[in-house]
Amino acid sequence: MKQTTPARAAAIAFLLCGSVAATSSAQTIQRLTVPGINNFWHVDDTVSTGGTITSREMAVPELKRRGVRTVINLAGGPEAEAERAAVEQAGLKYFLFAITPTDTTPIEPFLKAANDRANYPLFIHSGAGHRAAMAWMIKRVMVDGWTIEKAGIEAASDGLVLDNDMAPVWWKFARDYFNAHGK
Repeated sequence: MKQTTPARAAAIAFLLCGSVAATSSAQTIQRLTVPGINNFWHVDDTVSTGGTITSREMAVPELKRRGVRTVINLAGGPEAEAERAAVEQAGLKYFLFAITPTDTTPIEPFLKAANDRANYPLFIHSGAGHRAAMAWMIKRVMVDGWTIEKAGIEAASDGLVLDNDMAPVWWKFARDYFNAHGK
């Protein structure tokens, strides 16, 4: 029988603690029903992610009531300008960074906005929420210094779930982005 050296035991304990910490942060994420928003996940007190705003009349006042200061739309689309008007009329900030599966250009301005504490709390949204969770995962790794594993566990808990054909596309997008940036 092999004996465990103190260094090996410490390494195993460190890895176990890291896995427990990643899992416990993901366990605090709540999927909530929010009127006017498709797929809403409360990640923590600084950020929520979700899908499409289906009713600006219901969603924007609810976001404001929840303390959201900034809405970041990663999907774009024909409703983006009407959404911007409704969000800004309510006194909230609005950013549009339309990310497509083949264009990483919007990631840098997204990271800048997502790292600005004056914008917090954030609501980041996209079609079904996959893109929003993927972008937040990239922020966690590139800006906050999280491991890809820890950020991936959180992303899987806040919208990057395999419930439609686009989820694998966004997982690949994140992986390719990390590879291109030496992560």
